[in-house]
Amino acid sequence: MPKLEFNADRKQGISHLVNAISDRDPIPYVTVVIENKELGYLIGGQSDFPSMVQLPLSSDWGLKKGQWSLCASSFGTWWRAELDNTLNRNPITIEVEYGKQQKLPILNGLMAQVSRLYIQAKPPIEEHLAFLEQHKNQAYQSLPTDSARMILNVAEAHQPFDVFELNKELQKVRIERDNNIQTCALPENMEVTHGILLNKDSVVQLERICHNTDAEQILYYLDDERAIFSDGHSVNSSSLASLREYRLKKESAYRVEVKIIINIYDFKEDLKKYLSITPLKKANQALLYIDKDYVMLASLVEETGSNRFIRTKHIDCHKPSLYSINLSQLSRVQIKDITNAEQMKIAVLINEQGGLKLGFYNDRDNAEPYQSITDIEYASPKMELVLQSKARLEIMLKQQNADGDTHSQDDLFGFKDV
Repeated sequence: MPKLEFNADRKQGISHLVNAISDRDPIPYVTVVIENKELGYLIGGQSDFPSMVQLPLSSDWGLKKGQWSLCASSFGTWWRAELDNTLNRNPITIEVEYGKQQKLPILNGLMAQVSRLYIQAKPPIEEHLAFLEQHKNQAYQSLPTDSARMILNVAEAHQPFDVFELNKELQKVRIERDNNIQTCALPENMEVTHGILLNKDSVVQLERICHNTDAEQILYYLDDERAIFSDGHSVNSSSLASLREYRLKKESAYRVEVKIIINIYDFKEDLKKYLSITPLKKANQALLYIDKDYVMLASLVEETGSNRFIRTKHIDCHKPSLYSINLSQLSRVQIKDITNAEQMKIAVLINEQGGLKLGFYNDRDNAEPYQSITDIEYASPKMELVLQSKARLEIMLKQQNADGDTHSQDDLFGFKDV
């Protein structure tokens, strides 16, 4: 009996294709193309932006050249059952029965070694064939896979976002989050050689290709409507329609309200402590107090709380200020990508509309923050509570014969000013 085998190195690509199938899809089919005795394709997923997996074939399998489509939900049910019942290194096989009177075959699968499932092939879906033809004739650009993975690392560092851009002319990262465009510095020792503009979905598609390939190059195509990525074996596509509005938006101008240079270990150490205390983690609030002499980090609720002075090298603050910041976002800032030194420059920035963001700067670029947090606001109603906690901490430090001059740190190095 002729058969169709899906090799182990194609399983993840096929699973991504199957998982994208929806019951509400207007084209509820997957399409198989047997191009010759050595090469085939499986096409499916989302109808508007399908995926495709290249299938290496063998002349021993007895397959005939042809094109046909299968019920997607039936194929998906069979695939998932067999995937769970087959070792990762083993291929998954389905019989292809060519009838004497039928132009299109019936596929017979045995699910979990107990149930027969058959799928009568239908004429091929034209949209799937058009996608295959487009792939064959597409003018792709190439990107080294290592470079693509570096781009994904930068994108991950700036999550969450709706739009992610690497701008070659500016040598900057630009993201859109909550309808606000932010320009960010590049990581140390990185140069943008391939300008790229993606939305959330297309970043996911690129990540899937990079995660599952050992190819040295990633092929990509981007236009105003779609993104297509391929490693030569799998092809993923997604819509870029959401970028139309982004291209028309102007970036908000920010000015510096407060600037500090602090010890990063003090900062990260206490953020970690706050997340280990359940009530503080649940409150999800870090309080940043800054005056001309002190920087204090705190997290305070009625049941429990903690606060400490952060060692500083520089404070530029015109009046005592208190900010409430999303604790979980703050804790995700990737310090190791910002600086290799013991210090870090942070600035509270404000735009013309009064919107705030907290910017973190790297050693390479003092003009634009490498990462920003926009879930920040003034916390004036908590000022009295914070000042009480500050006074109590000062008393306790003096009782322990601590040096009260916490902002004098001769062991730190300064940043260039901005």
